[in-house]
Amino acid sequence: MKVVVNIVYDAKGPIVADQVYKLAREKLPHISLGTVYRNLNRLVSSGMISETKVGSVQCFFAHPYSNTHLECVKCGRLSNVAYELSLQQISKETGLDLEGYELRLKGVCQECASKGS
Repeated sequence: MKVVVNIVYDAKGPIVADQVYKLAREKLPHISLGTVYRNLNRLVSSGMISETKVGSVQCFFAHPYSNTHLECVKCGRLSNVAYELSLQQISKETGLDLEGYELRLKGVCQECASKGS
C-alpha cells in the first residue's frame, strides 16, 4: 500500500489507476491491477487520498487536496484549483447536513491556452 500512496502523492495532480499500476510495476513487478484498485479504494476509504470522476474514469489525488477542479474542454485534463468552500457556512445558511463537495469548473488549461489552439 505504501508504494501506491507514494505514487498518488508524488503525482502533480489527479492520476488514474492505470497510471498508478504502470508506475507500481516499476517497483513491484508482480503487483496486479486488482491489488492496485483494492489499495486505492482502501486509501480513499481511510481518507488518505481522494477520488473524483472525469466521465467514467476514476481519478485519484493526494488528500487533503482541493475538491475544486478545472476540466480542460480542449485536452480533457483535470487539474486542481486552490479554492475551498466553507461547508460549515453553507450548512448554517441552508440547514443541510453536508458531508463534502466537489466543484468542477470547465474551461481551457494554461497549456492549451498557451498553444493558442
